[in-house]
Amino acid sequence: MEMPTQLQSRIGRLQRRLRGKSVVAGAHPLDVLVALLSRRSKMFSRGWGDEEFLAGLWGTVSDADPPCGISIEWHAENKRDRTVQRDGTFASPLVSLPNESNTVHVRAWTREGNKNACVVLAGSRDEGYFVREHVFGSLVERGLDLYLIENPFYGRRRTAGGPSLMSVSDQALLALGMVLEARALLTHLLARYEKLAVAGYSMGGHMAAITAAVSPFPVACAALAAGASAASVYTRGLLSWGVDFDSLGGGPAQRAEAQERLQRLYEAADITRYGSPVRTDAAVIGGCTRDGYVLRSETERLHRHWPGSTLRWLPAGHFSALMTSRKALCDCVTEAIEKL
Repeated sequence: MEMPTQLQSRIGRLQRRLRGKSVVAGAHPLDVLVALLSRRSKMFSRGWGDEEFLAGLWGTVSDADPPCGISIEWHAENKRDRTVQRDGTFASPLVSLPNESNTVHVRAWTREGNKNACVVLAGSRDEGYFVREHVFGSLVERGLDLYLIENPFYGRRRTAGGPSLMSVSDQALLALGMVLEARALLTHLLARYEKLAVAGYSMGGHMAAITAAVSPFPVACAALAAGASAASVYTRGLLSWGVDFDSLGGGPAQRAEAQERLQRLYEAADITRYGSPVRTDAAVIGGCTRDGYVLRSETERLHRHWPGSTLRWLPAGHFSALMTSRKALCDCVTEAIEKL
């Protein structure tokens, strides 16, 4: 993606000024641009939210918990040659979700003759299915049926105010819902397919990794543009520019305390707190060499925690990879399921 010369120059000056002090220095210019445009978003301006829920985050889900059974009601179907698109719903296994979010919306892309399937989870602010269809849609022709889940609080599962007005506890509830819903869907698909995979990009990649770790059956995993923990994403990476630490801390003087607490809370979802997937050798971890959002060290830490996993680096930034590296991202998914 090309940007006007004046804007590129401005971003370049910012990167040089912060060299050695921030991940900005090595970030792709598009990542910096997105961060600049979203720094006024005031993420978590509604505060911490439900303190009781936050206090109970540790050990919320594990592979010892039996996955919930679900029943999918399919509502619509469109057929094109040998490929069928269907939209359906099922009740979320996470009963603590608000009423607006407790119905899971899922889209399936299936092709006659496909014997394997992949559940693809959405990233942050990824509402609807368009982005994932654009990036991963070609996998259907590679022999993989696709199942795309819409996140709690997003799209047709929005609460009042939408994602912009989510509290920290809402974000944690969203993440827990993603994992439980993905695991339930994978369990539902076990009888139909020979091999199953779970994949995602950014937040979707991190939640895909946790889903694989807490699934008591073999599942391939493609954790793309993700790391072992999201803590640094919200406190050190470019996304931190948009976090309203003043509101979380009660004022500018308490920013550091708020940042430290947010770091601790996100450590509840650190992948190293979970056991390894049944088949770590069927995991492909994809990182971006110029990612300004996910630290390289976090991607490497995820790889080290899963012995036998494969680490692939894409020469792109966090956002540019979605436009320039679609084939490579799909290759990561097919490589993972071929290893299963």
